[in-house]
Amino acid sequence: MPSRHLIVTADDFGLSPGINAGVVLAHRQGILTSASLLATAPFAEAAASLARENPGLDIGVHLNLVRGKPVLPPASLPNLVDRDGAFRLFRWRHLSPAFLGEAEREYRAQIEKSLSLGLVPSHLDFEKHHAWQAGLYRLASDLAREYGIGGIRNLAEPLGWSLRHGNWPGWRRLVMSLALRSGVLLARHSTAPGLLRPEHFLGQLHIGQLNQEAWLKIIPHLPPGISEVMTHPGQREKDSNPPSLGWLGEHREVELSALLSPAVKRAIESNFVRLVGYRDLMPSRLEQVDSSQTGKPVFLDR
Repeated sequence: MPSRHLIVTADDFGLSPGINAGVVLAHRQGILTSASLLATAPFAEAAASLARENPGLDIGVHLNLVRGKPVLPPASLPNLVDRDGAFRLFRWRHLSPAFLGEAEREYRAQIEKSLSLGLVPSHLDFEKHHAWQAGLYRLASDLAREYGIGGIRNLAEPLGWSLRHGNWPGWRRLVMSLALRSGVLLARHSTAPGLLRPEHFLGQLHIGQLNQEAWLKIIPHLPPGISEVMTHPGQREKDSNPPSLGWLGEHREVELSALLSPAVKRAIESNFVRLVGYRDLMPSRLEQVDSSQTGKPVFLDR
């Protein structure tokens, strides 16, 4: 049987205490193998502390040019931010040399902040898929190699596959995903030589909708090779009204429940899927992965 490796990544690590708690729970008791630190988020330091306490959790940097405020002083980034110092709405003019120069400085600041928090990032990915424009994706790839970060997310989800093997996402989500994919089609023109980029990326079409039913449809049909599924788990905060779970709200609890589901775990095992993180798939580590290293069951292909 061809090998099937599955990276299960939680985005937005650091956005809120409830999201941080959900990420850790999904890793300790569920199938989550990886998380992406949002270095610009208000609870990034707390997330980094949790990551250090859970060394089996693969940690990437969730590069951000579209949410909240930058790491660098806003006044130094006039092409990135508005008069309030928050990131501007995304526009094509971001491809200008001035914009790309500022994007490089801010990307560096976010990577270096992650390093300063004691983390060793395994990969880069992107808040709201904003790097679908080729210039930004190439910039991130170059920085990954410079900083010795081994992997980068493949942003081109196979929408036909996702529609066949997942729940119906609704017309709004489908149109958004089609627009994203047709914008540049990263899989065709943007390469990442020397970096691990999973062949198959899933989760954009079904963001906030990866419940147990969706997982049980997806798992048996995972293609050979390396797949990454993007998730957004979170846990309701008892003392917060409303709970600070970000724009996905209660959908984060639905995704967390699926990541903890015994039925989903059994499906992974019965379909001989290997749960891994980015760093487990680096050439020097691939043959060494076992449950003692990841801190969770790893289901080997047979």
